[in-house]
Amino acid sequence: MKPRYLAFVFALTSVAWSQDIHNHTREVHGVPGGVPDFCSQPTVTSVAGGAWSAPATWSTGKVPAREDRVAIAAGHDVVYDVVSDAKLTCVEVRGRLRFRADANTRMKTANLMVTDEGYLEVGSAAAPIAPNVSAEIIIADQKIDRKLDPAELGAGIESLGRITMHGAMKSPTFVRLAQEPLAGQTKLTLEQSVKGWKAGDRIVIPDTRQLREGERGSNYKAQDEKIEIASIAENQVTLSTPLKYDHKGARSAEDKLEFLPHIGNVSRNVIVRSENPAGTRGHMIFMSRSDIDLRFVEVLDMGRTKMGVLDNTEFDNQGQVKRLGVNQIGRYAIHFHHYFGPKQTPAGGYQFTLIGNAVDGAPKWGVTVHNSHYGLVQDNVVYNTHGAGIVTEDGTESYNVFDHNFAMRSEGSGDFAPRSGYSGTGPDPGGEGGGFWFRGPNNYIRNNVAANADVFGFQLAAGLLETVRIPAFKGADMASDRETTPIDTTDAKVLEFVNNEAYGAIQTGVAFGWNGEIKNFRVWNPSRHGLTATPTDKLTIDAITIRGDKSILTDAEESPAGIWVGNYVAKSVAIRNADIQGMRAGVASPFFHSEQSVEPGRGDGSIAIENSYFRDYVGIVVATTYQPKSAGSKPDKSAVIRSSVFEPLNVPANPRIPPAAISMNYRMAPNDADPRVPIYVYDFNKKPGDDFKVYYSLQAPRNVAPCNDSRPALDGWVCK
Repeated sequence: MKPRYLAFVFALTSVAWSQDIHNHTREVHGVPGGVPDFCSQPTVTSVAGGAWSAPATWSTGKVPAREDRVAIAAGHDVVYDVVSDAKLTCVEVRGRLRFRADANTRMKTANLMVTDEGYLEVGSAAAPIAPNVSAEIIIADQKIDRKLDPAELGAGIESLGRITMHGAMKSPTFVRLAQEPLAGQTKLTLEQSVKGWKAGDRIVIPDTRQLREGERGSNYKAQDEKIEIASIAENQVTLSTPLKYDHKGARSAEDKLEFLPHIGNVSRNVIVRSENPAGTRGHMIFMSRSDIDLRFVEVLDMGRTKMGVLDNTEFDNQGQVKRLGVNQIGRYAIHFHHYFGPKQTPAGGYQFTLIGNAVDGAPKWGVTVHNSHYGLVQDNVVYNTHGAGIVTEDGTESYNVFDHNFAMRSEGSGDFAPRSGYSGTGPDPGGEGGGFWFRGPNNYIRNNVAANADVFGFQLAAGLLETVRIPAFKGADMASDRETTPIDTTDAKVLEFVNNEAYGAIQTGVAFGWNGEIKNFRVWNPSRHGLTATPTDKLTIDAITIRGDKSILTDAEESPAGIWVGNYVAKSVAIRNADIQGMRAGVASPFFHSEQSVEPGRGDGSIAIENSYFRDYVGIVVATTYQPKSAGSKPDKSAVIRSSVFEPLNVPANPRIPPAAISMNYRMAPNDADPRVPIYVYDFNKKPGDDFKVYYSLQAPRNVAPCNDSRPALDGWVCK
């Protein structure tokens, strides 16, 4: 059999404490320095299965007490049945440790490790923790032993084996409101009845404002709220204290209320938390062949990695410590790290399962999926994180399903600090402040809601990856080339992005830098863009609805755009069935012309807008490219608008930028008179045969374009 712990052999000149560390570590893929033996030389070990509270269960004949190092031996089934504040030094599960499901339990430990053969059960599918009791694991505030654990992997829950946690169901975990919640109110009306919600539960309500320039970034003053439920009946919630702020919904250009915010429930009766959020915080990391199923668990004040410059402990090729770091990467609230999952796929069909959990308070990411695959992340509420709420970290992550999650309030780093020792020294990926941050394209993203994030609701534009290796099948060993396959992400599509929503105190609803399709996406009150699209090749945007707060447009400097397309490297961008209202521009697509701006073979771009509705200050502004100078040459960029309707928006006009249905002049250089490719318009306002071309006004002759932005028509609106 393979030995459980693999020792590194050091030269005699090694410092003594480094040798002590690595004589008790296990090599694990993606874990520099290995996994320490956190609970070596236990002071008490199980000698039989039985109750934790029974002295006969233990080698000492006594129940484990303060400072004990506890080991559950292989083959033993120990039932945890106590409520204890005695701080254990460590617990190692080699057998089975099972929390009672019908009684209150509490464990406080500085570290909880589940080994390959171990099984930690805090409720199960067959017997979840009963609704009238709670199960709590507290990660004690204790200084980390840097000799034993130089990379600070411990001080939390680590797993190489099986963990099942099932709390009482909350259904749904977040829900849309049926009426606008306003300051001073103590009652909320929900869109539907809920089950499992109760008095004492904490709910969170996002800041829904469309922020102005002076309200963003360092000037932002949060108006989200976390309030306790006093009582609940069907779809009526009574709050313990009145709301401090208005949380208004989205309105059409005619001031009709169309969308309302959600509230999320962040209380669960299975709780994993840090004893002292200001001290040594805990984290959860699941590695290698773990088998993880977490449902309806509250993860409170967990995670230790901080925003800003990372500082990792460095090891040499022999595993010796070269330098101790002080801000380790990868110590997040919930973290799947180089997680291959069981060799035999679990019965649910996913390599790991996160359903219905709540993450409340993290100094960096909330749920992190890193080089881990075929998982299900569903119905979770992630609140008050930094950098991003739900993350795929390096772009290899594949075939994970992110379905119906609510990510709310994610603060950015502000300075986009570099990642020390990771991915070079460039800007900090996932540090901008977003609800969801996906490094690569190879996942399914559906039915999610992002609200109240510093910058992005969804970020899928994390930069070029080129070729990465992904699993060839479920359970593949990612350390083996034989079990992986390469894909060129330049040509890859996002597997699915459908029926998602972003709103409130965000700058951009979604930044999308891959190929694929965005379908049934709703964005309201973004302060910069509803959608920023910079695809590598082809992108279809189908059935997007964007609403802006038109009162913002009284400030002439505020210029939110519904869809911003920088398609200077894309072959084809198609926008269909869009409904965009209340923005400075419905669709804006500038062209950055330089010798380096168009990659070979990717420059013959086109943008097509079809069957859409615009009620914005400027409906569409597209800057096409210069007319080709060679006969028969194709333009770098062309634009077609077909069967789309434009109506004026009732806001004060800016004399520098007059309103228009279709423009090529919006904030363009006034002295650039070189001929440009016109915009081709067909069936204008859905009138069959009403076809024409829109020219850049400084080049268009009067007999071709008798009116345009610089030569307005009498009604000041449609120029053709």
